[in-house]
Amino acid sequence: MKTILTFNLPEEEREFQWAQQGSDWYLVVCEIAEKLRGSLKHGHSYGTADEVLEDIRKFLYEEINDRGLQLL
Repeated sequence: MKTILTFNLPEEEREFQWAQQGSDWYLVVCEIAEKLRGSLKHGHSYGTADEVLEDIRKFLYEEINDRGLQLL
């Protein structure tokens, strides 16, 4: 089976970028899931929910930047 995606550039540039970077976004989600799994399985040193949220937020942006992605 073959699939061809067609975009009208430059009007659909954003949609084209999303389609092109889909696997990178998938990997970001996998890395976050793995970090969460590891923390649950092996324990963590978080004292508050805010610490958890800040750490995951920081990790998210690191993963996004490492892959050259951008949030809207």
